[in-house]
Amino acid sequence: MIRMQNPLTAIGCAIAMVLAGALPASAQVDSQYTTLDFQADCMTIAASQEGEGDWADLVCPGFGGYPVVLRYTDGRESATYGFATDSGMATFGPFNYAHDTIEWRIETRGDVVRPFAVIHRWYLSDVDGDPRANQILVVSRVGQPDEGGACAIGYIDGATGPDANIRARELADERAAAFACGSDSPFVDEAISELVGPR
Repeated sequence: MIRMQNPLTAIGCAIAMVLAGALPASAQVDSQYTTLDFQADCMTIAASQEGEGDWADLVCPGFGGYPVVLRYTDGRESATYGFATDSGMATFGPFNYAHDTIEWRIETRGDVVRPFAVIHRWYLSDVDGDPRANQILVVSRVGQPDEGGACAIGYIDGATGPDANIRARELADERAAAFACGSDSPFVDEAISELVGPR
């Protein structure tokens, strides 16, 4: 198990890294994948006490020393990727859970390898209780050390097949660098706008 400090309190004031446009042409970009094993790899950093409902915050290893903070609350989950002082994602109204595989978009410049975005599949239940009735690909900006800036930048309808993954990667590569958390509005596919709700 990888033990690390709670990234939500260890980093100072989050400052969004605002760059002009998409990633520079000189940067090499590809994907790497990690898997969440909640029982083996994650450490509980906070949890409900008796009479406080059912919630817990867990910190898990991500890519290259970048942590993932997973928050569980009453059958719903949200996640923050990298380093941040605030939660990087609001959960959804329906009961939901995250897939255990995370796709990291990686920028390589010489010897420097940096994850700048994440694509993570979410499953949402329907009124009949089917836990996998709806799928959403959440595209998130990865918070950087001493800079923060972790937040969701887009929500892609995950039921559209392989095209959904392609669109999610394009969104990550084109918007993550310049996206200002707290100011810019995330992209939301019209087909899932009611599931996503106001952001």
